[in-house]
Amino acid sequence: MSRHVFRMIALLLSATALASSTGRSALAESDVVPTDAKQYREHVAPFLSAFCLDCHTGEEAEAEFRLDDIDPVITMGQDIERWEKVLEMISIADMPPEEADQPAKVVRKQISGWVKAELQKIGRGPDDERLNQPEFGNRVDHDELFSGEHKGPAYSPPRIWRKSSQIYRQFENVHRLGQGSDPFPGNGGHGFQDYALLKANTGTITSLQINAANYVAEIIDGRMTHPKALDGKPDKSRMVREGKSSYGEFNALVHEEAEMTDELLTEVVKRSAELMLDQELLRDEVDRYRNFLREAIEVGGRKRGLESLLTAIILKPEFLYRQELGLGRELPDGRRMLSPEEIAFALAYALTDSPPDDELRKAVEAGKLSTKEDVEREVRRMLEIDLREYWPYEINHTFQSHYDQCPNPRILRFFREFFGYEKVFDVFKDEERNRDHKPQFIFKDADLFVLSVLERDHQVLAELLTSNQYVVHYANPQNAKRRLEDIENNPDKNNADVVKLAKGLTPVLGGYRGGNYFRVYGFERETWDYPIEQPFEVEHRAGMLTHPAWLVAHSGNFDTDPIRRGKWIRERLLADVIPEIPIGVDASLEVDSHKTMREKLAKTETAECWRCHKKMNPLGLPFEQFDDFGRYREHVYADQNGELTGTEPEYLQKLHASKQRKQPDLNFTTRRVDTSGYLSGLDDPRLDGEIADAFDLVERLAKSERVRQSFVRHAFRYWMGRNETLNDSPTLMAVDRAYVESDGSFKELLVSLLTSDSFLMRKASE
Repeated sequence: MSRHVFRMIALLLSATALASSTGRSALAESDVVPTDAKQYREHVAPFLSAFCLDCHTGEEAEAEFRLDDIDPVITMGQDIERWEKVLEMISIADMPPEEADQPAKVVRKQISGWVKAELQKIGRGPDDERLNQPEFGNRVDHDELFSGEHKGPAYSPPRIWRKSSQIYRQFENVHRLGQGSDPFPGNGGHGFQDYALLKANTGTITSLQINAANYVAEIIDGRMTHPKALDGKPDKSRMVREGKSSYGEFNALVHEEAEMTDELLTEVVKRSAELMLDQELLRDEVDRYRNFLREAIEVGGRKRGLESLLTAIILKPEFLYRQELGLGRELPDGRRMLSPEEIAFALAYALTDSPPDDELRKAVEAGKLSTKEDVEREVRRMLEIDLREYWPYEINHTFQSHYDQCPNPRILRFFREFFGYEKVFDVFKDEERNRDHKPQFIFKDADLFVLSVLERDHQVLAELLTSNQYVVHYANPQNAKRRLEDIENNPDKNNADVVKLAKGLTPVLGGYRGGNYFRVYGFERETWDYPIEQPFEVEHRAGMLTHPAWLVAHSGNFDTDPIRRGKWIRERLLADVIPEIPIGVDASLEVDSHKTMREKLAKTETAECWRCHKKMNPLGLPFEQFDDFGRYREHVYADQNGELTGTEPEYLQKLHASKQRKQPDLNFTTRRVDTSGYLSGLDDPRLDGEIADAFDLVERLAKSERVRQSFVRHAFRYWMGRNETLNDSPTLMAVDRAYVESDGSFKELLVSLLTSDSFLMRKASE
């Protein structure tokens, strides 16, 4: 890597540090520019009068928010909070309300632009850095993005992109370093976790320093080397058995069995760079690190000296960051293409968690990774994988051991993060209420459902939203198949096994301990036959939004959550924006076991709440067709005291009997679940309107152009590591077109995305 690149990276790091230290402080009073009064009189005041003052005037103003007495001189600072609220409501088109007359988009943009400019004069207004977070991606007008009005050219800014947790873990796995603390956590909250705006901080540095010390311990305790290698005897370490270097130089240094010559220290430095950076250092860097190592050893001894060296190298920018600066050829419009080396790393990290493979490196060396045609060739090669390789992985808590060995793991991770079903592990469920609840199993089923759809690669989004071809998996299916055939052929001999199998006691399945978890899908243990051919049709299911993993991940600990589910649909599938809960608003629902969830949500239908909840509740309530464990239901049950439960009376009877040592006299009545709802926002009269149930809803969503385009927008964010802008309009439209023309192929969507100008071109923002 050239010194020019190092200087650019250092400059970017310095700029990041400077930006984080200065923050959004207010401008000095002498810098304040007076409010543009002429613009206010001619445009803003008439706008407020026409679209706002009918509702927001006087003591009876809606939501207690007055605008008739707002100070027009924003820069005086008298009504900053009110103007910021006005800006938010106008920008996201949340006001005026749907039923009122709406301003033209150009007018809305003009007014919001004026308010934003005036607030910025005094250092207020929206935090642009915060708006770059993934949860704010929908702020760009959807219709404008896909209108064809914006011609680009598309590009991304030059950037250094902090490596992800998965890249770091893969580095540890490849080099058998054990697992230290995670120095690269995601951005938290909801949305995609690997965004280019994340930078290294104090926590990152501290974690890496601790890990470097752990790595030295790993090296010395024989995991990577073995002292016998020093006396000429065969090295029997695991690294050598697996065909990897033994790093004998480290042992020679630390065990003090070799003279500390310049040659040895040089080899230690080079091997450290190979280990940590997967690259060679420049000659002057080798000299500098060798001198550093010698001084560190003189101060702290050989072991501490090696630890200090590894720490120094692990804190180099090229270990911390992916670089995408645009070092390739420059175009007449000022954009620069990524260099072949940058393209190789960009493609590798787009689909995997590892550095470029041999084929990518060969393409760089041969000069065959500098055009879009070259990129497309490599993308298609990398996508030619057998998805069935994912299928046999063992059930465990994290699935990471298998997951890391699979090709292109970032594809599956996109769907995990897009649908959010990985949060199934975060929702506490009381075992007393359902002993069959196994989050790790339904999570695996969701993974395999996605992979089965990707394997067919036909109308992928529609299939993910509507297919009832599910995977209900279990360990060692081939062993299960042989055992079931044996049972069928020898019914008398294997009668005990038949009983065990029917009861889900599982010894015949080679160690599978799933119990009766399949009951979440509606199967009963007496009839569950462990189907070998998967996926297969599951009754009362339609796509990911009725999958137990999604339903549990978007539920509460003890109840369903129509608000969260409706919000997910509104933001992920309809490209809409839901404002944050206003400060001081009590958003909790009453705890009353005599009321259904729909009855509890009556609290949200007051005027000040319904403005937002009308976008969520009608989309979430159809999923009351399932309880908070994801089990299909048509009724809720009420005991003799009128208390409701989503749990079937049969199980409650047994539970009470086990506690009371006798069969209780429990009489249940039923109430039919109301699954009706309302869909709006698709701008399609064939799809908008009253909803009968969850199945009706997902079928309509799957037919919507807006839903498909929102899916494309989210794929863009995930693979670009940033939110889309109007400059990206040509890329988004091309990706959407590639998906449609290929009959819904996700492969073709990815090929279009990873060969786009947004992915390959860099240009400094003006």
